[in-house]
Amino acid sequence: MSNTFNLLRSPGGIDLVPEVCLRVAEHAIDEDPKAAAVLLGVSKVNDNLPLQLRHQSFRSLLQSYETSITKALSKHDDRLIYVNSSEPLVFSSRIPPRDAIVYSLTYEWYLEMRTRSSQLEYLTDHEITHMDDDRNGWPTLDVPKGELRQRVRAFKKRAFCLLYRLADCTAGVDGTHSIRAAQAQFLECLNEMELSALGCLVEVIGQGFFNITKKALLASPPTSLGSSSTRIAPASSSSQPEVTSPTLWNDPSSDNLTRERMCVFEDRIQRYGPYFAWSYVADSKNRNRKHKLWAESELQHGLDDMNAFELGYTMSYASLQSVVWKVFCRKTNCALQDSWNEARKLVESGM
Repeated sequence: MSNTFNLLRSPGGIDLVPEVCLRVAEHAIDEDPKAAAVLLGVSKVNDNLPLQLRHQSFRSLLQSYETSITKALSKHDDRLIYVNSSEPLVFSSRIPPRDAIVYSLTYEWYLEMRTRSSQLEYLTDHEITHMDDDRNGWPTLDVPKGELRQRVRAFKKRAFCLLYRLADCTAGVDGTHSIRAAQAQFLECLNEMELSALGCLVEVIGQGFFNITKKALLASPPTSLGSSSTRIAPASSSSQPEVTSPTLWNDPSSDNLTRERMCVFEDRIQRYGPYFAWSYVADSKNRNRKHKLWAESELQHGLDDMNAFELGYTMSYASLQSVVWKVFCRKTNCALQDSWNEARKLVESGM
């Protein structure tokens, strides 16, 4: 009987020690988490083979030690500190993400955690999270610029972890009402420092989205000033998103529309986590076109809901960001108009 299906046997007919095979597999998966699916695929055996032979296959070995391998790979891995890796159930970075749930200590989970880590690093360095605008006068820590950058990066990562937790707390929850209730309950469990970090990062990302959108509009004149719908291409495909809107060139109302989009963008970040921001701003080398299309469709859906609410056609929920600030104000005993300044002080004290 041919043993070509069995990766535990060398081409020369030498039986390989299972422990050695597992170590090689672990190293391959550590180098590229997608290797797990590849190894499982190439080691698939014929279902017509006797059960005993199927249990002796490399595929069976990989499946039997899935928990052990992923636990060993994730243990003490600093890359997984800020991606909510401790939760037993999280959302997968698929389209749409709420259609795929990942269970911890599986190969799919390890791939998801490593994917999140890469996306987090990308967003931390992307202009959408820049906080070095002198006009805002924040952060104001009196430390060397290099050290300040490191502290700001650490703050962003901690806050991104909170965004992952906010999105993942609804894993397995169906229906808008139940999802919002789960997220509201999660926010109630956060302390003042965590709420300030979450609220401030979302504000930073919202402002970054606004700046990127305005830059794209100003850098690229519309093809037709008279058209009712103009697609304005970004000056560079590396980081600036495409913008679809009514004629905005020299239109004083463009800021209002951009702010509406910004509000929806902030809400979707809190609903889907950092993955939504990455899907929108990552360049084509880092993400598939379908990710961008999904993010754009979510933005448009949010705008449609906003317009329907303003026209009195539908009911609407308060934005998640407003819920964050409401809980923050209650826990810090500050007025809503003072929430931003109070939150910034707390964030700086934690840097």
